[in-house]
Amino acid sequence: MGKELSPVGLQKLAAPCGLYCGSCVDYLEYKSCHGCGCTCGACAAIEHHVGCDIYKCCVEQRHLETCKDCNELPCSKLIQFCYSPIWTHHLPVIENLRKQKITGVDKWLKEQREVWNNDWYIQRWLWLQKRCEKALSEFREENRKT
Repeated sequence: MGKELSPVGLQKLAAPCGLYCGSCVDYLEYKSCHGCGCTCGACAAIEHHVGCDIYKCCVEQRHLETCKDCNELPCSKLIQFCYSPIWTHHLPVIENLRKQKITGVDKWLKEQREVWNNDWYIQRWLWLQKRCEKALSEFREENRKT
């Protein structure tokens, strides 16, 4: 399903929060993002960086690559992010970060590519992401009117 990436390109898919960007609709479907680790300034990662408190804390304030390197893992921000009832796909982030710390990011990324290499699963995942995007867009539009 995914294109072959260089080790540097692959590293961009390990988001600071512990998400795997290789399963994101922006990366897979719209091709508008290189992953949250990207700093090119031309892709959708910039939008994620601006709106993400975890990115701001981890990368901008603490100058870390990911939260796995933080002494406060798991912090309250990450716990709230992980257990959000709205964004259920955030649930594995703390375990992902712990796994990265134990096995290394390269091995974790390889495992993630294997997990997300199932076309049946990925198509249903993309359908769900698009449905959530549509609902969020409708919510924003409704709240603009009030």
